[in-house]
Amino acid sequence: MLKTIRLAMQYKDSLPLAVDLIKQVEISIRDDGSISQKERSKILKSFWALVKSLQEPKKVAAKIADQKTKFLLESKSP
Repeated sequence: MLKTIRLAMQYKDSLPLAVDLIKQVEISIRDDGSISQKERSKILKSFWALVKSLQEPKKVAAKIADQKTKFLLESKSP
């Protein structure tokens, strides 16, 4: 339970997108268990929006770390 709460806090910005994706999948499933091409396209669009929201903080953190490394290397040069 604690892991779930920690994950929810860590990814709080992406939770609405994840919930929307889950709801969209639930609504899109037909009685026979298949999903139409149109609905599949909507689901994939939502999925990639979620992925992008998860990648963005890591890209920013990597960029900051890269800038710090560059600054440290420049300050050490004579």
